[in-house]
Amino acid sequence: MGRRVMLSSVILLASLTARPAMAAKPPVAPVQPAAQPLAVPDGTAVAAPAEPASPPIALPPRLLSTDGVVADRVVAVVNDDVVLLSEVYAFDTYIDEQVAAGPDAAAARAQAEREVVDRILQQRLVAQEVQRLSLEVNDQEIDRNIDDIAQRNGLDRDQLRAEVEKEMTWAAYRAELAKGLQEMKFAQSVLRPRINITEDELRDAFIRMTSDSPQVADVMAIFLSWPVGGDEAAREVVRQKAAKVSAEATAGDFAAVSKQYDEGPFGAVGGEMGKFKPGELVGALDEAVQHTATGAVSAPVETAQGIFLLKVASRAAGDTDFEAMRPKLEEAVFQSRMAEEEERWFQQARRAAAIRILL
Repeated sequence: MGRRVMLSSVILLASLTARPAMAAKPPVAPVQPAAQPLAVPDGTAVAAPAEPASPPIALPPRLLSTDGVVADRVVAVVNDDVVLLSEVYAFDTYIDEQVAAGPDAAAARAQAEREVVDRILQQRLVAQEVQRLSLEVNDQEIDRNIDDIAQRNGLDRDQLRAEVEKEMTWAAYRAELAKGLQEMKFAQSVLRPRINITEDELRDAFIRMTSDSPQVADVMAIFLSWPVGGDEAAREVVRQKAAKVSAEATAGDFAAVSKQYDEGPFGAVGGEMGKFKPGELVGALDEAVQHTATGAVSAPVETAQGIFLLKVASRAAGDTDFEAMRPKLEEAVFQSRMAEEEERWFQQARRAAAIRILL
């Protein structure tokens, strides 16, 4: 069976790890891998956040007039830039999840819309600052980013383009990558100079990370994606396939089965997903790992992207030596500080900007 890589699974790994610092923000569409990493003070590479690729927008009822005609409108103005309601509903999955979770659907929808508008305003302010600082991204940088993404996923550029064009135009994809690279330059030029990590911060992080000495699980994975635009019947076909693959993976060589069936980034690396402490994977995946015995294969785990089959290859005690953990500590503190500086910058920029919310 040929390995099929959908656009969402090309960058799947970026969305699997839990990121508490961003929990208050509405999620964005899948994150594109950064072309170049940021560097913490000792030179350790840390992946920089990048602009997501927005999925095609299916207009919800709020965007339609009574006669079914599209009735988009401006919901916010930031300086001379406008935000449209259709842009807010590019995040309709997040909004619908918030509505489903709240006791008052109308209030939950209004709150979710405001959160999404707030996130979009932040992106617009960053884009305006990028323009002010002339942090241009040229075609050569975009091409290098594309080659890097293709290489990480075991594809050449033509194969990557073919997968991308199943969901969006190549020009739109390149435009989204350009935005991501601009935001990375913004982080390097504006946010990183504000960060100076002290030894005391590292010691505090060490105490927090080793207080319970949690075990680290070595996790293997097989990912089966939902069909794009598929109905419940199409999803049921994927569930039946997952049951079959699970039986084969349990009885045989998980790595070989992953190589045969995986539709994400795991099959190409023998099913290896990585080593994770409790809480480092997003909810359903973390729960599955914690409730799966060492050496066993989990029950199929359904997520928004598709179905995961996880195997806990081994468990071992986590690092407890400060110097051995220093690179991890620096990365964790750096990412936390970066999130704090991002929020601080946004609040300052928001106070200085001319913003009107019309939602």
